[in-house]
Amino acid sequence: MRLYKFLALAILMVSSHNLWAQETIKNIDSAFTVLREAPEDTSKVILLQRIGAHYNVVHLDSAKAFLKQGFDLANKLDYQRGRWINLSALGVYHERKTQYDSAMVYLNDALKIVEETNSTKGYANVLNNIAAVQIRKAEYQEALKNMFDALKAEEELGNQNGIAQAYNNIGVVYYYTGNYDKTTHYLTRALEIQEELGNLDGLQNGYNNVGAIFEYQKKYDEAIGSYTKALEISRNLGDVKQEATFLSNIAQSYMSKGDYAGAESIFRESIALKIDIEDYNGMVNGYISFGQLLLKQEKLEDAKRYLQEAIALSKEYDSKIALPEAYAALAEVAEKEGKFNRSVDYLKDYIALKDSILNEDNARILAETEAKYQTEKKEKEILQQRALIAEKDLEVRQKNTLMYGGFGLALILGLLGYLFYNQQKLKNQQLQKEGELKSALAAIETQNKLQEQRLRISRDLHDNIGAQLTFIISSIDNLKYGFKDIGEKLSTRLSGISSFTGNTIYELRDTIWAMNKNNITFEDLQARISNFIEKANIASDAMKFSFTMTSEVDAQYTLTSVQGMNIYRVIQEAVNNAVKYSEAENISVVISEKNEHHHIQIMDDGKGFNISEIGAGNGLNNMKKRSREIDAVFEINSEIDTGTSISLMLLKN
Repeated sequence: MRLYKFLALAILMVSSHNLWAQETIKNIDSAFTVLREAPEDTSKVILLQRIGAHYNVVHLDSAKAFLKQGFDLANKLDYQRGRWINLSALGVYHERKTQYDSAMVYLNDALKIVEETNSTKGYANVLNNIAAVQIRKAEYQEALKNMFDALKAEEELGNQNGIAQAYNNIGVVYYYTGNYDKTTHYLTRALEIQEELGNLDGLQNGYNNVGAIFEYQKKYDEAIGSYTKALEISRNLGDVKQEATFLSNIAQSYMSKGDYAGAESIFRESIALKIDIEDYNGMVNGYISFGQLLLKQEKLEDAKRYLQEAIALSKEYDSKIALPEAYAALAEVAEKEGKFNRSVDYLKDYIALKDSILNEDNARILAETEAKYQTEKKEKEILQQRALIAEKDLEVRQKNTLMYGGFGLALILGLLGYLFYNQQKLKNQQLQKEGELKSALAAIETQNKLQEQRLRISRDLHDNIGAQLTFIISSIDNLKYGFKDIGEKLSTRLSGISSFTGNTIYELRDTIWAMNKNNITFEDLQARISNFIEKANIASDAMKFSFTMTSEVDAQYTLTSVQGMNIYRVIQEAVNNAVKYSEAENISVVISEKNEHHHIQIMDDGKGFNISEIGAGNGLNNMKKRSREIDAVFEINSEIDTGTSISLMLLKN
């Protein structure tokens, strides 16, 4: 008897669905800085979920505390979206901890919330994660139904990453149920989308799963190449759980090639990682695969020990996927030992488990038939009860006529009272709405008066102070050219006063521009900065200036006039400092959007300076003060002979 052809199944990766394409945060220290300063609002709920999801990937034991804190704050704020995103991530945490019952509790609670709030995005997210747990538990029919429902929701949203994750998990289900044509179809479609998106988390799963298909086709070198790509990504992401799985799959391919020595060292490395992170589901698979290798090497006692340990863990943590393969391998061990009765017993266990996993449709049909039978039985009992009630009703109908009349009179009186109450209620509501309308009109009138006053002040600034400053410039120029014997020092001094006055006019115009707006969009800011940069390019032949606003920034995003003016002033100050001191060839301004923040960066390639050796002048202090006024994070970095970078990070509302 030889069952080994059934045993060489690689471990396919199930995609747990998170809110963002790749949940790891590149600069976790920056995220903690924002978290410490964040107010107790919905933005903090989302940030806590993102940090928890980050640790779900890179350091699982740290994830739970952040997700619990996010859920508690969402409860305090009565923020439904915050509740379900943290519950769903807690479900992923417990799934990765091989705690499937706990995972389903959190995920079912999350599902109730998304159904109550009609959140299509949440529905897709939670169903995908529920299906991932069901796949771990070998509940393939339920998992497939949930995955197709999640796929429909992702297609409705147009979420390509979610569609790719759904394709991946559908392919995994078909793999474990033996339909390899559909497996290849769905996994290939998932990998194509993930390659287009450049999503590392999806790509590592895709490369691993395509490697499993190569292995099934006995293309072992191609399988190792695909697994290795997945391994490199997992190490870059710091995802130890995935790293251990990919190592196990690489070892599986080496074993299939007949390179037992190479396979053994890689298996041991994989198992050590799984034990270290307490990945019990991974340990089950690792022990089975290693047991198969020992079996091939005729190390029967060692093989039996690892396979029996795998069965014990599988039963303890309800991990059914690989359990049949453990019994199949033990059957072969018993056969080699000459214990044929024991081998047959193991083979029976193998067949029974295979049937229970792959034929659950029959069990469900029987359950539905039983439910239908019980329903019909209840309906007959209800009909009998109705007949008895009808007989008794006929006996007491005459006795109750007077009572019904009394009830009717009471009903009429109650109806009249209700109509009177309702009329009075409508009248009160009308009076309340009239009061609200008067208040709104008064507020609008006040706002109009404030706007008129603002416009009047801006006109006075422009017409009076602007005209006076222009007159000063003209008078200084007349003094310079009206007296031929004026000294060089005095001429330089007068030129400086003229230049300062001219700059004052420009700043006055900027102030008037901000005063005339209640709000400033990034489109307004872009136009103002572009004009400033264009003037700088004209004024300087030695330096080149550039300004870029990246495509992900919403040009119609609204800032307050104070925010817009302070951002503009920081950019002005930074560019002017670079012009004065940096001796740079290139000065650039970039506005982008990263991690729920607007990021403004001013960079030059000049001589740089040592920040610790140079005290903060008025310019630097002004930039810091303006940043604090708008609750933005200000950073300055400089290296000698490399250049200087000034950045401003403003959290989106």
